[in-house]
Amino acid sequence: MEYRTTPFNLLAAALLVCLCLIPAAAADDGITVPGEIPRSFADVPSWITNGLGIKTPEEGGYTVNEPRSDYPGGFSDSNRADSARDASEVPAWILAAAGISGLAVLAFAAVQFLPVMIGRSREVSPSPVRDGVLAAITDAPGSSAADLRKKTGIHYATLRYHLAVLEKEKRIISRSAGHIYYYFPNGSSLTRADTIRITLCRNSTTEKILDIIEKEPGISGTVLAARTGITSGTLTWHLRRLEKNDLISVARSGRGMQLFPQDHT
Repeated sequence: MEYRTTPFNLLAAALLVCLCLIPAAAADDGITVPGEIPRSFADVPSWITNGLGIKTPEEGGYTVNEPRSDYPGGFSDSNRADSARDASEVPAWILAAAGISGLAVLAFAAVQFLPVMIGRSREVSPSPVRDGVLAAITDAPGSSAADLRKKTGIHYATLRYHLAVLEKEKRIISRSAGHIYYYFPNGSSLTRADTIRITLCRNSTTEKILDIIEKEPGISGTVLAARTGITSGTLTWHLRRLEKNDLISVARSGRGMQLFPQDHT
């Protein structure tokens, strides 16, 4: 199961924002800015004035009085041409167009966003290629994308897509070690600790260090560095990875340390 963002989602979001902003922008609070001169109906296209049945100033249907102190903004019209118009005066084609366009926008938005709002997602069609990737992970838990590419021969971008789908469907889980992800079948007998151990031990030096600590609980860092033949800085890096992922515990005493497997009692 997956739901991917498309240009249509973005368009629907923009339309929804417009629907929210237009009513607020169009709302009339009944207050006229002082000094603002009303527009003449001569500025309005004739196809609109004719449709509304409003006379132009030349036809004697619109007259602006002199400024009045008792009228908001100081201006008024003598024949109420600017008064509130009844919806019945609006041509039917305008009402129909507005209704149809509004319903179309709402329907489009609902189709795009309703699955997200109710927690559903688009069904992904079955894929033999994806099934093959899952089978490869099941056969070799802890495989990286590079391992799976060698095993399946699938192009890297295609493989990444199928891995993302499998993870969204909760058919696999991933563990990271640095910038590399390793994949495991979900629901297998492997515990979380097992998957972390397999992931970290893909590094042969880390695996060797953990193996020594498990066989010799309480070993000091100095002895461990000498036993593995690595520098203290490199050893510290490996130990931090193991400690961070709860595979070992470190008992520090002054400048020395003793290392134990995490389940050591």
